[in-house]
Amino acid sequence: MTSGAVVNEHYLNKVLALSQEVGVTATEDIYDARGMKLLAKGAMVSPQLQERLIVHRLRKPLEACITVEGGVDGSGLAASAYRACEASPALAAILGACGITVATVRRELEALRFAPAMTVMLTMIGRGNGDLRHVAEVAALSLAFATHARLAPDGVRVAAMAGVLHDIGELYIDPDLINASRVLSSEEWSHVIVHPHIGRLLIQDLESCPAAVGIAVSEHHERLNGTGYPRAMIAGQSSVAGQLVASAELISGLLHKPNALQRAELAMKIVSGEHPRMVSAIISQASRTPGAQAFELASATIDDDEVIRLSQRMADAAELAAQLARGAGLAPRHLDLMLRTRERLHMVQRAFMSTGLDMHVAALAGAPLDHHEVFESELALREISWRVRDIGRDLVLQLGAARTSIPQAGQLVALLCG
Repeated sequence: MTSGAVVNEHYLNKVLALSQEVGVTATEDIYDARGMKLLAKGAMVSPQLQERLIVHRLRKPLEACITVEGGVDGSGLAASAYRACEASPALAAILGACGITVATVRRELEALRFAPAMTVMLTMIGRGNGDLRHVAEVAALSLAFATHARLAPDGVRVAAMAGVLHDIGELYIDPDLINASRVLSSEEWSHVIVHPHIGRLLIQDLESCPAAVGIAVSEHHERLNGTGYPRAMIAGQSSVAGQLVASAELISGLLHKPNALQRAELAMKIVSGEHPRMVSAIISQASRTPGAQAFELASATIDDDEVIRLSQRMADAAELAAQLARGAGLAPRHLDLMLRTRERLHMVQRAFMSTGLDMHVAALAGAPLDHHEVFESELALREISWRVRDIGRDLVLQLGAARTSIPQAGQLVALLCG
């Protein structure tokens, strides 16, 4: 954050919404860049201030000038983590596989301290989602993985803190994009994928914690094989804490789905090299924990036509990317991009075959698959479809204006984005 900056409208809307539920107070006089006082120290922030705050550049970031009554703290996070473990046998099994108890998680989270700006943001997240379950789950998993990896105590705290703060950047993104139930366009996706970087900047400017926390937050959507975002980092480029938070964030999103551990196990290994092997081993061990979950098959279905269409789309896209790479006149940067797109597609195609989806296509005219095969195929289909769309989104972002000037580039994007 910088002085003289305009207040982000999405953050401000959340501040004003929060002010109608709990007290949001100015911790100091708030001035605009020209020295005009907009709000006195101790005054309550209210919706009536919206126009004044949105049209004026502030001398100091609004985030650094407000606090909230009864805001989220370490104790609140610890309580949320405890409730999450009670509600999710899968989460409890993962903690057990890491050799860490729920009591240890509670103690470590209770010890965390946050600057007022982060407290306000966490309170927004808690109010917006009804509870802090996702935040607490990611923090608990990050802490557990770091403990299992035998990081030093400071390293464990960095992972836990990054797990707590990993999504604060989303507060600055249009909520209609963050909460969309539809597939986002590539242009819309370009707005969403900056949130890890925004989170790092917020922590860097507003939170007095080690720089490693902000770094890990900026990496929580990266993957070890270069298929993540926003920087497409590979193994050796991202921090250990960032890798662990990335795995924790993925797993948290599956904890409350049927057959959570089987879903997590498949998601961790479906494309080779995305996540640390240690985490994959932990999930495999947890899935064998007696009573960790009851396997449900009734909801597992698979659309045979969708499997065929996905297989054909990948084959057509890989061939078209290869044709574009062989063509004359491509700038070196775009040639490298087409080669990388083709390689990423080949990686996903190998995953398609390794999960047995190719055999599913071949067996359509034969005997029906058993329920376990249908379940695994349905999960694999969803995971691979997401990755193919992700390749398309990345291609659009990297091509920029060249998308319309390179022959057949638009066709390749259409194949990938489905």
